Amino acid sequence: MNERTEEMDLQELESQEFEERADYLPEEYIKNKTAKGQFFDVVQKKLHQVGAKLLIGPRGTGKTHHMRLAYISCKEDRDKPLPVYVTFNHYLRLETYLNESTNAIGVFHAWVLSKIVLACIQDYGDSIELEGITKDALEKFIQAVERQQYDSSYYDIVQTLSVEKTQEYIEAATQKNRRKRAILLLDDAALTLTPEYMVEFFEVFRSIKSARISPKASVYPGSTQYGPRFHLGHDAEPVNVWLNVEDPKYLEFMTSLTTNRFEKEIDIPTQILELLKYAAFGIPRAYIMMVRDFQQQQGASNQKKFNKVISDRKQYVTAEYLSIADKLKQYRGVIELGHDFINDVVYYLKKLNHQNIESKGVKFEKIITVGITGIPNKAERMIRFLIEAGLLYEEDSTSHGKDRRLRRFIPHTVYLLDEKVLTKSRGFSPTNLLTIFNDKSAKHPARPSFDSLIAEDQLIKLNLDLPPCANCHTPRLTEKQKYCHQCGKVLVDYSTFRECMAKPLAELPLTDFQKKAIAEYTNFKTVEDVIRSQDPSTELQKAHRIKSARADDIYRRVDSWVNTWVNEFLV
Repeated sequence: MNERTEEMDLQELESQEFEERADYLPEEYIKNKTAKGQFFDVVQKKLHQVGAKLLIGPRGTGKTHHMRLAYISCKEDRDKPLPVYVTFNHYLRLETYLNESTNAIGVFHAWVLSKIVLACIQDYGDSIELEGITKDALEKFIQAVERQQYDSSYYDIVQTLSVEKTQEYIEAATQKNRRKRAILLLDDAALTLTPEYMVEFFEVFRSIKSARISPKASVYPGSTQYGPRFHLGHDAEPVNVWLNVEDPKYLEFMTSLTTNRFEKEIDIPTQILELLKYAAFGIPRAYIMMVRDFQQQQGASNQKKFNKVISDRKQYVTAEYLSIADKLKQYRGVIELGHDFINDVVYYLKKLNHQNIESKGVKFEKIITVGITGIPNKAERMIRFLIEAGLLYEEDSTSHGKDRRLRRFIPHTVYLLDEKVLTKSRGFSPTNLLTIFNDKSAKHPARPSFDSLIAEDQLIKLNLDLPPCANCHTPRLTEKQKYCHQCGKVLVDYSTFRECMAKPLAELPLTDFQKKAIAEYTNFKTVEDVIRSQDPSTELQKAHRIKSARADDIYRRVDSWVNTWVNEFLV
């Protein structure tokens, strides 16, 4: 962080109050404007403790915020463990190696360790004596791997850098900085689009743990695959950072966001603000966005503002979930059926609550949890996607007789509000609606069977939409099929990152002049041409009137677009 950022006072940081992602917040803002409360403090304590921990929560629940705050607080306090912070948000750039390299796992393994060692060098460089590996070599290796430029010249790093050597570097820095132990804060570790890498990552995570090194990683609920040798609860303690909307501490935590995050007074009626906290469904980022959206509306009544915020938020989370099918085309049917599933759950709850309102009036107890039995194994992937996207919150299951487990879920509260699941009146009474949310729920959940929500003939959508043979266009038979059963050609897996790399430069947010110059004077046609280039600046400078500074700017724009493309899907 540069001196300009460090010297900014809180008045200058007002522009940060509606920044949703903790990656982009200055350290001073994170230190001084972070939510306080029992729930938050427990998570922070877990990060400081001895032992491996996994922060579990969907996008927007504050995993990165927790990681960065723990890093800052530990680095500034010599009585706390030595922190090393690493983010793996560029992992998708390594996806193509799985189809194009026989040593993809080895390259990934070295990339993970290189990023850890490099982060340690950058913070505590004077404390580490590297044997046979230089900081410059690590930086070039990481850059080459992420630019799709890995070749045999980096073989020595892949062969030399091991978990044991990485442990030695961390422990050397720990001792020379007079700390008792170290914590590894491994952010964005839920490598959900590359399960092969995810299994390897958790093998590294498990192996690097020692008496003096405690790894912590942030992962997603539902879809994170830990591999056969990693056992959640034994190899690492799970720490849920996604707070249940029914938890007694829920409002306290969400209220602390108001107190500590917003610089200016929020001009929103208190009861509506409380309802927005419930509508956020335990996602701090969602709450910040809804507060901003409500305040930006001009001239409308509070009812219209609230209804629009809720409707827009529902559309946003739905579109975000459905966009998974655009990136992972093989799961299109699974994603679409999941959309039908959550809508059917909400409709079931609406029907049940309205019946209770009719029979019991104002004394009715809300039901927002469904307990479902008989979920077929083939539907498990559908459930996992909904949980990862934050549309379903899974509570602890309960036993209802021998071999009969009741899976309990709460659908996103923005669906409940938009569909008026808990009210029958057409009028808008924030007081009544807030009372319903604040009052206790019914003791027992709704209990629809799975087949009453999803008809059996719809289960065909759970079969993967696999890409056909590129040679003869014959549909493949199974997900793991390697060769076409018709022509015998090797079947190429669909690559999420390859779609990003194939994007024409003419479609990127470059200026008209830049697009024309690149098209006329360089060989660059796609994003991949720029990212994979050994010397993109020199190639770009072949264009008329594009000098060094402008060439660097164009490369940064292309690289930034790639990061944004990935983040829009992953975050």
